[in-house]
Amino acid sequence: MFYADGILRKSSLIDEIPGIFHGFSTRMGGKSTLSHTASLNLSHNLGDPEDVVRENLDIFARTVSDGRYGGDATVTLHQIHSAKVRVLTRDNAGEGYSLPRGEDGDGFVTAEAGVIPIARAADCVPILLAGLREDGRPVVSAVHAGWRGTVSGIAAEAVRQMLLLGCELPTIRAAIGPHIGYCCYEVGADFYETVCGLRGTEFAGRHITIPEGKTKHHADLTSMNAEILREAGILSGKIDISPDCTMCMSDVYYSHRATGGKRGVHGGGIGIR
Repeated sequence: MFYADGILRKSSLIDEIPGIFHGFSTRMGGKSTLSHTASLNLSHNLGDPEDVVRENLDIFARTVSDGRYGGDATVTLHQIHSAKVRVLTRDNAGEGYSLPRGEDGDGFVTAEAGVIPIARAADCVPILLAGLREDGRPVVSAVHAGWRGTVSGIAAEAVRQMLLLGCELPTIRAAIGPHIGYCCYEVGADFYETVCGLRGTEFAGRHITIPEGKTKHHADLTSMNAEILREAGILSGKIDISPDCTMCMSDVYYSHRATGGKRGVHGGGIGIR
């Protein structure tokens, strides 16, 4: 179950993993004053001064880690709508904050403390995962699943990378964060055809349908990512799903579609204590 914790939204399933912290940001609680980025925009190059974005990242890091870490522990990257997941160590802390960003991609995994990977979004799907090694030490992941990354299986790639770090599959919990819902995600015929080509017509038929009372297809990113996580071995009972649609709730979250692209970004962050 998702619940509110101040400016954050959290998953009770992720809370079950000891030794970690996590949270999905809203657009509240930051320092941005522009109308389209107000107030906790977590990305550069969207209109905010660099120092304001840095301050927002620091606010988010301190909030999500209960004051344990600041912005110099965060890691962001240039997201490219891929299924590429990077492995982080403590040496990566500060990339995108006080250090240059590392290699492009759309997700992170780490088994080290002192680093907070952040997956940023504004209608796309932020997903956080956490699990345990045999010795009880945590492994965590944060991924940005745009529709292309979703159908390319970035959620499954995150699970695979966690297993390579020694995480035990039965321990993994996943939280699918706030994103544009089936209610609002209208798509065209070209979208359907592309998904068919990438993942097959049966997959497309299950997740791209015409809602009752509508005339055009809508895509369900929630059910797509949940299915892909199940295929990777995560049981349905260990997958938490936010009920919030970012387009319906554009006063709480940033939404690319609701604003015609003029917006900031929120994000999901996770780390090891």
